[in-house]
Formats: sequence, C-alpha cells, structure tokens
Amino acid sequence: MSNQQKHEATEIAPVRGISSVPRTGANGVLLKKFETVMYDMLSPTHPSTSTPVCSPCNQALAVLTPRYSQLPPRTNEVERQSLTDNARAYWLKLGLDTPCQQYDEPNNNIDASNIKLSPWPFDTQTHLPSCGCVKQPNEKSTKRTKTTKTKTGKDTGGVGDVIHGERAWRKEMQLFNMIECVLALLPDRGPSTKQQKAIHIVDFAGGTGHLAVPLALLLPHCKVVCVDLKKWSLDLLHRRVDGLNDEDGTEESEEQKSKDSHKLPVQANATRTSKILPNLSTYYGSIQSYPEHFDIGISLHACGEASDWVLRKCIQKKASFVVCSCCCGKLRQEAKNPYVYQSTGVNDKEISYPQSKAFASLGQSCGDNKNAQQRFTPAMFDELAKSADYSELGDVRKPRNACRRAAKSLVEWDRLLFAKERMSIGETVLARMIPWEASAKNDVLIGWFDGSTNPYRNLNGQAPEDAFSEVDFQTALKHLFGKDTRTKQSMPSDLKDTTKDQNDWTAEEEAEIQSQLEVFLSQIETSTTDDDGPNYSEVLRFPTGMGSRKRKLVHYVAEKMGMRHWGEGKKDAAKIVVVSRRRN
Repeated sequence: MSNQQKHEATEIAPVRGISSVPRTGANGVLLKKFETVMYDMLSPTHPSTSTPVCSPCNQALAVLTPRYSQLPPRTNEVERQSLTDNARAYWLKLGLDTPCQQYDEPNNNIDASNIKLSPWPFDTQTHLPSCGCVKQPNEKSTKRTKTTKTKTGKDTGGVGDVIHGERAWRKEMQLFNMIECVLALLPDRGPSTKQQKAIHIVDFAGGTGHLAVPLALLLPHCKVVCVDLKKWSLDLLHRRVDGLNDEDGTEESEEQKSKDSHKLPVQANATRTSKILPNLSTYYGSIQSYPEHFDIGISLHACGEASDWVLRKCIQKKASFVVCSCCCGKLRQEAKNPYVYQSTGVNDKEISYPQSKAFASLGQSCGDNKNAQQRFTPAMFDELAKSADYSELGDVRKPRNACRRAAKSLVEWDRLLFAKERMSIGETVLARMIPWEASAKNDVLIGWFDGSTNPYRNLNGQAPEDAFSEVDFQTALKHLFGKDTRTKQSMPSDLKDTTKDQNDWTAEEEAEIQSQLEVFLSQIETSTTDDDGPNYSEVLRFPTGMGSRKRKLVHYVAEKMGMRHWGEGKKDAAKIVVVSRRRN
C-alpha cells in the first residue's frame, strides 16, 4: 500500500455491512464510505475477486441502476392563457385583485442587476393575487428582521414572505415545476368547469401554503388541501389568505403561546376552510391520519420519511402523486427529525430502509455463493442517505460531487422501486426539476394509475429519457470504475465529453496544486546537494485545515508528477500533506 493509501485509510472507520477493504477509484485515491457502498453495489465484477458477476446479479444491477425521464410536457401559451383567464374571473369575484409585487418596480433595497424573471404564474402578465406570491419586496417587508418572524402571528409571514431575490426565484422555479406536473396529471389540461368532476388535490407537509395557495388560485374548481403537523404554519397560511391573526380573528391566548402548546396531541378533526378562498382548506394533522379520498397527492421538500408517508398514502388511495423529497440524511437509523419532534413531542422511526425488495435482496440472487455480493444492509443505506443530503447549488452541473448526486439518485430509485412494487397498476418515473439550479434537492417522483391521467399521454404515453441526468450518473460511475458500466443510449454528441474532469475536484483546482509543486521542484533543483546526490530533506508542507478532499488532491497530483508524498498528524484539524522529490 502506498503512503497515500496508508494515510487516507486511517480516515475510513469500519461500518457494519460496508467492506473494510480499501477501494480505490479511477483517479487513484481511496473512496469514501458511501462511494465504497456504491462501488460494491454497482460493480460489474466481484470486488473481492475481480471476476464477472453471475447472470442473476447482472440482472439485479440493471434493476438497481437509476433511469431518469424528462419532466412531462409543459403547458403551452394558449393553455396558460386559458387557465389564467378562467382563474382571473374567480379572483375578481372574490375580491382578490391585488397582484404580486415584482422586483421591476422601483425599490432602493433591490439590486436590479441580479433580478431573474419570474416564471408563470408568478410573472407580471399573470397578475397572480398577492396571497399566492412568493416574494413581496415592499418597503415594510424589506425592513423586517429575523427576530420579528414569530409563531404568534405579529407579522404577515407565510406565503409572500421571501425577500431575497435569488432565493425567491429558486422557490418560484420549484413551484413552477410542481404546478406543471400537477397540470399534466389532470384528466383535462384546460380550465375546469362546474360540470366536470372536482379534482381533490392534497399538498402534504405543505407548511405555509407556498404550493397549495397558488394551486387553489389557478384551479378554482379543484379542492386543494394543505396538510401539516404544525398548527402555526397553517395559521400563517390563513393570515395571508384571510387576513386574520388566528382561527377566530383574535390574538392568541397566553396558554396557546406556551412553549409546549404545539406538542399537544393532534386533533382528530382539524380541517379548516379559508374564509376568502372557498376551494382552499387546511388539515392540522399527520400525513398518515388524513382521512379523505383524493385524486392527486403532492409534496415539496417534505423532511425525511415524510416523503415516504406521502407515497404510501397516495398508493393506498390510488391517487396520482408528485413528490420532491428533502433531508435524506434524516432517513438514517439513528437520525432524528426535529420537525416531527417539535410538532408532536415524539420522533420514533416507523419506516425501515431500504424500502424496496430489489435493494434489500441485493446479493441474495447470486448463484456463486463463494463470490456472492453481500446483502445491502441498513448501515449501507445510512451511508448513502447521509451523503445524499446534497445542497451545493454551485456544483449541480459540474463533475465535482457527482457521486453525492448519484447517492441521492439511488435513494430516490429505492423509493421508485418500492412504489412500483406496491402499485398493482400504473407507472412511476424519476425526473429532475428544470433548471437543476432551482434546488439541489431537485429529484421528482411522478406516479399515476390510469391512462387518463398519464402526464405523457400526448407523447404516446412514453416518458422520454433525460440524457443530461444520465450523463451526470455516468460521471459518478467513471469516478468509481474508470469507465461507464452501462451502455450509452442515443447520447447527444455535445454531452459525450462532459465527464472527463475529476469527480472530487475541478481542473482549475488540480492545475493550482500542480503549479505549486512545479514551483517547489524548480526551487530545490537549484539548492545545494550532498556528495551522494540530491538533498531529500527539502520538503513542502501544505497547511492544516485543507480538508480531506484537498489533501487527496495533493496526493493525487504528487503521484502523477512522480514525487514522494505522505501525511502527518492524527486529528483532522492537524493533518497535513508533505511532499518531496522521489528517491531514485
């Protein structure tokens, strides 16, 4: 084992179910724990013997490898105009004629150079009522401080409470993607009429109604319900839509404001209808307890296992679904979900992971018992889930962190396979929001039960493959194995060269380290030498605090340049990389 491998191996503690044998990726550095899990999961050969896996295992690999589809076709301008015209008559009838405030209005607190245009229906042409908007850059809201945003309702809060322009744009793009998916699932993409069946849409873990309110505004004859565990979040929704401070239009009592009042047992009958928007209501309770039948279930960034409860509830009711998950790290066995605890006072795990039979049975189908792959254990899933909590927006289209995005893909694929195993009929696809920069948590699961709600029915019912997401996953495979482990299908020519850079670092970072080492070599070449040859006592010590990723990069570049390199220090904060000339 090289000095680099000995050094980095000390950073990998054994985890039950995860191989303790160091795995080396394509770029010559040791793989992280979650990368080792992915390596053992997806390797076309047995990791211990390098012999090809048997046919059953090969078939299992094909099932376990995520496949991305494009999002359903979006509404066209004619359809959007028809929806808007129909909805606007509804808004005027209800007296909701105050449109969203936009950043193109004069405001000394807004940097106009950084403005991004709002998507439909949050654009200036649609004039969505302010109660359904994301941003409100008025003078009052821009002066608000974080300390004034309380649970007791002293400010407006909720929908329309996002001030920062970039963050507001990302939220609008997330909502735009979700709304378009919902419209694609409706039996009729045009505006509803009273003669048509009223579609029941439930926004699970909907918080303050960022998604539920604009949906209720756009679809007047659909019933929209926002479900959440936190009563004060739902109160914020009603304050924004109805203009009330609380349920009765009065200030909350001291007892209601007490520290643990939100941890009281959830009411069995806690449905509340908006006084201003009659097709919008809220349900104060858990996802599992929601009692009514519904047609479409949605959730945007529901924390941890909440997304899985949404899937279960939708499958139970045979309802179409659009689920964009969040906080995968909370799926780990030992992880706790503060949101659930703060709402209920309890936080016991109720779902075991992995969920799908395909993931749980990995390795059991191998006909060669001697070389059989180990079973995919909960500890292995924990490593994937922890690394899948990916939030680096600046890297979403770069090779760096592709393995973390691939880990998120595997977690979502486990969900998809579980849904398919539970659905006797229907179909499920995995897609990504457009643009990816809308959120680092941009994976979307879409499911339906019959042809009339197939969101791809205008494309002969078939969801096209997403070549960009395919390339992104292949980037991770190249990092692990040095080559693609699956066949490229109809890959656009302009994407074929996008996976050449290193996965853990950028080409610029590698060039920077190489430049430092070249300067060091040029300096010691002119230094005094002993009679027996070069003086190897001259070394370059990189500073502490670089982090594991940068230390690995130094080891990698030094090895490429034929230099000696090793690590010193035991605790992470004290670890450094030392480099010198290689002995002859």
